[in-house]
Amino acid sequence: MILFGDKKKQYYKGILIKADLRLHEQITDKLLLLRPPTSNIRVLDLGSGEGALSQRLVDLGYTIYAADINQDDFKCDKAIFLQVDFNDESAINELKTHYKDYFDIVLGVEVIEHLENPWQYIRLLKSLLKPDGLLLVTTPNTASWFSRLVFLRHGKFHGFFDYNLSYGHIAPISPWELKLIMSREGFKDIHIEPAGTLPDIWIRPSMKLLIVNLIGFLFRPFMRGISGGWCIMATGLKDGESVLAISQSAPSSAPALHRKDQ
Repeated sequence: MILFGDKKKQYYKGILIKADLRLHEQITDKLLLLRPPTSNIRVLDLGSGEGALSQRLVDLGYTIYAADINQDDFKCDKAIFLQVDFNDESAINELKTHYKDYFDIVLGVEVIEHLENPWQYIRLLKSLLKPDGLLLVTTPNTASWFSRLVFLRHGKFHGFFDYNLSYGHIAPISPWELKLIMSREGFKDIHIEPAGTLPDIWIRPSMKLLIVNLIGFLFRPFMRGISGGWCIMATGLKDGESVLAISQSAPSSAPALHRKDQ
């Protein structure tokens, strides 16, 4: 793939997509393959932003719950919004209590790199899934050919420099580490693949980037692991053998979460 110029802002039905180019489409394709939509399939979009992905999944026929800190920013009217501050331990515990073993699918899209404890985050997502429920997590690909060359030059992963702290990138996660966490936490059928858009050749008015592209083009055939993709997308199933029977319905109200059926 050849990309000319900078990546442009993307919108879905007027809602800003706060994710890499084509990532939401790739997530949708994966869900359609693994869990085709019905109104009985409950999906939690944990860290939903303005709701572009939630809206896309609502349009496909899924029942969507969206969780984030700011309801005023959320623009998907047909999703059930749960107001949660992920840095508030009491709010997280409330979420786990009210929605334990409840969702068929839990999405953690571009969230884990913002958190202090990725292991605890995966445990949270697991606790919200039904037995045999599907987990899907995405994060920047620190093993991409581009990130490897950046690390070779600077000793830091792409997307995890000091200036990236302004939007909360504090926890680079490699594909190996993410798979290890999911495996140790009991997920099965784990699959990790490249996602987002990392062009083979990226033509921009920058001599530095041109040199990086040339070096990457030469050395990419010798790189092992997941060297493609701006992001990685991990999927896995919650092991249902050791989990007790689940509740068939959520509580009618969850005041501490400020639940709103919009």
